Formats: sequence, C-alpha cells, structure tokens
Amino acid sequence: MLLRKLMADVEARAGVTKAFQMILIASLLTNVFMAGAFFTMDRTVRTILVPPEINKTFWVDGKHIGPEWLEQMGSWVISQYATVSPQSIDYQNSVLLKLVHPSVNGELAVRFKMGANRLKQENMSKIFMPREVRISEKDQAVALIGTQSTFIADKRVPGDEVKAYLVVFDYDGSRTFIKELRETSPVRPFDPPNAPPTAETESLYQQPAQDVPAVQQQAGTFHSPATPAPTAPVTPAATPAAPISR
Repeated sequence: MLLRKLMADVEARAGVTKAFQMILIASLLTNVFMAGAFFTMDRTVRTILVPPEINKTFWVDGKHIGPEWLEQMGSWVISQYATVSPQSIDYQNSVLLKLVHPSVNGELAVRFKMGANRLKQENMSKIFMPREVRISEKDQAVALIGTQSTFIADKRVPGDEVKAYLVVFDYDGSRTFIKELRETSPVRPFDPPNAPPTAETESLYQQPAQDVPAVQQQAGTFHSPATPAPTAPVTPAATPAAPISR
C-alpha cells in the first residue's frame, strides 16, 4: 500500500507513469546485482606456461601440435618430474599440477604427494640424464630414455639405472594440458602401463639358458652329459611389474 501511494504521488507531481517507474526500479535492482557480482567474482589470474627456452618453430593444426613443440615441452616437463630433491619437489609438483588436465588432476596430485613424502623420509635426490627422445605425434606423447642417478643424503647410490618417462598432452584447440605423466618401459615407452610383456621385454627379465650350467656348477650340482640332470619344475616367467612413480 505504501509503495502504491508513493508511486501515485510521484506520478501526480512529476508526471512519471507507472511503467516508467517500474523501469527505473528494475534498472536499480540490476545495478545492485551487478555490483554484488563484481565484488564476489573470482579474480584468479591464469598463467599459461610455455617451454622456458624455445629454439625451434612449431605448428598447430586443428587438435594436434607439431613434434618440435612436443619435444621441447615434453623434455621440460619430464625434467621437472624426474630430477628432484627433498628441497625442490614440492615446488616442482605445484608447477606441474598447473598444467594437468582437470580430469586427472586429483589422481596426479595424490601420486605427487606420496612421492614427495617418500623422497623426504629417505632424504633421497634423483638426477635424470636423458640420452634419447621418442615422439608419438599421433598420441601427442613424448618419451625420454636415459640414466638416473640416486643420492641418499650426500652419498651416491652405486649403479645408475636406465629409466624412461612418458608425458602425454591434450590440445583442445586453444589450450594444452598434461593428460598422463609416469615412468614407462625403456623398450616400449608408449605401451599402456599394464600392457602384457612381449618377447622383447621378457628377454630382459629372463635368465639366458646358456648361463644355467655355470650357475649349477657353482652350486655344486653340475651333472656330466652322461648323467641326465634332474628336471626341475618349470615356473612361468615373471611378468615385469608396472612402473612406479618416483
């Protein structure tokens, strides 16, 4: 009632119609809502990361990126992932997580956290030295193969290991994300993590047949050709375990 009386009084004194008054009220409410949205809006700044040093030109076509970009960005991502220390791993993980696709961000964040805790508990540092790069333009993937040195505190662990790391990118036409980042097989780096072993990979884990007599002789169970050796039960070849992270 009070609003109607006020509107009637304004109309009588200023000649402003009810329709125009409703427009003014709607405009006022709109301004209030816009002001509220402005003060509550997210002001987070998105940073797009690129390789620190670009020394090759590259092309982008539809939803694919050229091999030059894959090599440069993949090498940088893997260096951040594979060369770590207790002092730097948290920062390196936070940098990589900014590039991870939302669909796998949670999974990688958990893996990164577990790897960082283990590294700090053991006071372990790792240095990865790549010697070969392989690119799958079809899968938008990059694999680096090389040797990794491990240090416990300030002492180097004897025997460097041959390691391979894989990163898979996803390009949606405007932005690039990391879809997969893990340790992989040096022999077949683009295989899925739980792929069945092939004859090539099994040969790396099985003992050569010609070495068996030498082992038996050392154990004192070597048999001459005239006396057939007892046949031991044959056990299936062990399947290589899936690569672990860090």
